[in-house]
Amino acid sequence: MSTLPTDLWEITRRIGLLVVAWAAFLAFLLLLHRLYLQASFRVRCLYQRILDRNHWRGLHALIGRQFLWTALILLRATGLLIALLGASTALTFSLSLFASTRHITTTLFDLLGHAAASVLGGIAGYLPNLAVLVVISTVTYGVIRLLHALAKGVETGLIRITGFYPEWASPTFDLLAFLIVMVALVAAFPYLPGGDSPALRGVSIFIGVLVSLGSSSAISNIVAGIILIYMRPYRAGDRVRIAETYGDVVSKNLLVTRVRTIKNVEVTVPNSTVLAAHIRNYSSEAAGPGVILNTTVTIGYDAPWRRVHELLIGAALATDGILADPKPFVFQTSLNDFHVSYEINAFTRQANRLDDIYSLLHQNIQDEFNKAGVEIMSPNWHSLRQGNPSTIPEAYRRQAGL
Repeated sequence: MSTLPTDLWEITRRIGLLVVAWAAFLAFLLLLHRLYLQASFRVRCLYQRILDRNHWRGLHALIGRQFLWTALILLRATGLLIALLGASTALTFSLSLFASTRHITTTLFDLLGHAAASVLGGIAGYLPNLAVLVVISTVTYGVIRLLHALAKGVETGLIRITGFYPEWASPTFDLLAFLIVMVALVAAFPYLPGGDSPALRGVSIFIGVLVSLGSSSAISNIVAGIILIYMRPYRAGDRVRIAETYGDVVSKNLLVTRVRTIKNVEVTVPNSTVLAAHIRNYSSEAAGPGVILNTTVTIGYDAPWRRVHELLIGAALATDGILADPKPFVFQTSLNDFHVSYEINAFTRQANRLDDIYSLLHQNIQDEFNKAGVEIMSPNWHSLRQGNPSTIPEAYRRQAGL
């Protein structure tokens, strides 16, 4: 049995050595941190000098950033490993200073030695499979980083591909990265530790069955979301009508599309429902000649149709948001028993103000017809008036001389 030192000076000396050891370790950490900062700074400067010397731009710069990021990660990992080795050395020295803890060091070294021998033996036998896994991982990582650089280049406009829209870059990268990772996992599975175990195979089959049974609707939404991405029927901010939902697109992803209605209600529509429904994009129509607004009024046969056309077109041109070119036009959609149906059609490029413009148009139609003394009411009601006054406001009737 070990005996503790009885000499006060010996105890003090050993405690002093303990303090010095950990102070040296802290100083070593500070020095290591400073060396890491200097090394990372030099790597960044070297990368910038290479860029300036070769005038790399666009794709080369994006790929260079990926390599810079990888170099910094490796540098940080090396620093962390050295710090762990320093901490292990300081701990071992501290335990060896005192007789009561010296056996812990011996036991610890024995345990670590046996564990290291076992691990090294396993690693030696596993080296061929490990080499294959390293190759698969390296190739997969490199391909994904390269695709990420390409996607960023297309998304920012540095790279242009004919027929490929910038908004396709991010979802295409996500899909390709997912497929590449899946292929890499399938290729690496036989080389994993225990990859040939029947239990592991049974668990993987069980998980696959659960996923296939529980995600049929999710898969259909994802497939519909992928199709919608490349169809490009709408983008975030567009005014759309999807089935019975009318409003502005807030966001879209592989599962759902979110639309905010004009009543400020956010509606979440599954992508499978979107794909199966009729989609009308008012914003895309407004980007061309403009969206056509139309509304119908019924006027009696006693009103000259040319005069009605003039009033409707005048009301449209007086409406804020309606274009003068192309000029509004009128259709007489039907000759009914007691009245004629007139449809005013006008163009606008302000798709997100459709409801406001419709309201202003209806107000101006009322004003124009009231000023001209023309009633917007069907004659069959007029024939049953039984002496009731005209519906035109008194001020407008006096102005029109009625």
